[in-house]
Amino acid sequence: MSLRKCINEKCRDCIYDSIVPGTWRQQVTLCSVKSCALYDVRPKSTRPIPESVLSYYGVDLAEYQALITSLIGADDNE
Repeated sequence: MSLRKCINEKCRDCIYDSIVPGTWRQQVTLCSVKSCALYDVRPKSTRPIPESVLSYYGVDLAEYQALITSLIGADDNE
């Protein structure tokens, strides 16, 4: 199994809850455990996350836009 698949599987196992709003990738994107060793390399949603999902997790639109900007910047540095 590839390293990427292992990371994706670990993040999904850790945070995904099928009962709450959002896909597993959206939930992982919104993960707030910055002390996790996989935080910087976690899988991220490539599509916009609906406001209803953001609202459920208590993330306001400005905070989400800042997160996306930082994720895009991090991807450019790789």
